[in-house]
Amino acid sequence: MKKINLTIFVSPIGHDVARVYRRFREWMDETGAFEITVAGTYPFASRTIEDFMLDSAAVSGTDLFFFMCSDEHWTGRQARKALEDAVSNGAGILLSHGIHPCFSDWEALERMSGLMWREEATHGDYNYTGVSMASLDHPITRGVSGFDTKDELFCGLSNTYGVDLEILATAFSDYNLVSRHGHHGTGKHEPVLAVGSYGRGRTVNFILGHVWTYYTGHGLLEDTLLSLEPPQIKTLLLRSCEWAVTGSVDRTERT
Repeated sequence: MKKINLTIFVSPIGHDVARVYRRFREWMDETGAFEITVAGTYPFASRTIEDFMLDSAAVSGTDLFFFMCSDEHWTGRQARKALEDAVSNGAGILLSHGIHPCFSDWEALERMSGLMWREEATHGDYNYTGVSMASLDHPITRGVSGFDTKDELFCGLSNTYGVDLEILATAFSDYNLVSRHGHHGTGKHEPVLAVGSYGRGRTVNFILGHVWTYYTGHGLLEDTLLSLEPPQIKTLLLRSCEWAVTGSVDRTERT
């Protein structure tokens, strides 16, 4: 069976992208389902993001674009247009935790994401939360149980363009948890996994997975991989990657 060609875009965005990338890469390699290319700024990236996106053969050969990068690598109109066209024509895209305050000047990318950071958005300190599956009918979440995790929970993200989304998982923002800035939780179940489409391409917004480069006082253990420890995170991420390309989870269902 042909492997899924997956391109990961990596760059420093405050979060410890290097450690998160290595953990995700371990998971992906275990499945044997993915052929992986890395573009960006870290030593394990084979080329820059712009160089990759201006290579039409590389772009057309990519089944899934996986974002772990910030907006400063996407200033060129040609690179943006290449991504827009690729996803519109059927490639998948997955956007991971940390990029949501970025890209406010790129409508197409925000339509692919569906949920983005605006003035009303907040997050409390890195803390415990309970994650629930909002749908058990979708291939990504079928058979996945709810779980507790410690993470940076984004609250009040905006669907600015009214994109048609399906929320697959939510996490509860406890009102009684007060951040060091005096902000209460919202008392609501906030979306942490959403899927949609852009043209013929499937889109995934994977909002969990906070790992910082050092302890900032934002929350104990935020500089560890604790947010990636629940086994359900691995299952949801790998299934999301396959579903974004094929619409199924045949090769990642048992991860």
